Amino acid sequence: MGQDPLDSLAGKEACPVCATISERGTTRCPECGTFHSGAHLEEREAPPPEARISARESNPSDYSLDPNAAIIDEDFDADEAAVKRWSGGSTDFSFVDDDPPVVAEKQEVSDSEIIEDD
Repeated sequence: MGQDPLDSLAGKEACPVCATISERGTTRCPECGTFHSGAHLEEREAPPPEARISARESNPSDYSLDPNAAIIDEDFDADEAAVKRWSGGSTDFSFVDDDPPVVAEKQEVSDSEIIEDD
């Protein structure tokens, strides 16, 4: 007598959403990403105020689509040698063309022929 093929499913469970079979105790389905348990919802203490990251001040006009808006200067914590300067290319995206506009010529269209008359 051979081994039962269902023994390969021992210690496994199926996702209730997509039915993917994975190891028992997996908190998140590897296929669809659905969480299976509340383990990721554990209660944690908030960090003390001195350990919190301070928010960076931002100006909404920094992200404006206005073409006349000035580009903001950014400060980097890294060494200036790590910053590479970019040069070249064109950032002129205007719609000004050097070619004159194309003018369509009027063409003569002949009358349609009657192939068969009743």
